[in-house]
Amino acid sequence: MDLLQTVVQDVPESPLMTVRDAIKWAEFRLCQDGNGWIVDAPVTQEGVVIAPEGTHCVRVLTLFRDVRVMTPGVDYEQLSPESVSIHRVGDGDTFTARVAVKPTSDGSLPDDLRRQHFETLRHGATHRLLLLPQPWRSVEQAAYHETYFKAGINDAYRLSVYGQQQGARVQPRRFI
Repeated sequence: MDLLQTVVQDVPESPLMTVRDAIKWAEFRLCQDGNGWIVDAPVTQEGVVIAPEGTHCVRVLTLFRDVRVMTPGVDYEQLSPESVSIHRVGDGDTFTARVAVKPTSDGSLPDDLRRQHFETLRHGATHRLLLLPQPWRSVEQAAYHETYFKAGINDAYRLSVYGQQQGARVQPRRFI
């Protein structure tokens, strides 16, 4: 089922345009707070991060000089979302960055990311709609959806920082 239809089922009284705005808001929060959309982007020697078309940079997660990972605070500093100050630039150096991005105001998340974060986006949009001062307002249900939305954002952030390590468990030592 499509995300729009699912949110409409959660809040049936809300107009479709309002639902679309709530979904865009949830996508924005997921990318802004949870690093939900990560891309590799080239970086100029002057330190300008070139984000893909239809996106804005949120933050640089990792900066590479050729293939070597650079250390933040030692090798570079991030001045703004779309620029870094690189210390000791050589003539033949090429820089790339792993960057968290968010869609522009007229853009949206790619379909595969929408599928991956479907439930998080659903809970976020529903939370947003249920807090509007409209006849369908329900603060209690909004708090319920907010809990799952924040958990989804935290999961996305954890996966962006620590990698796709789902289900890793530590086995306890045997008691003898």
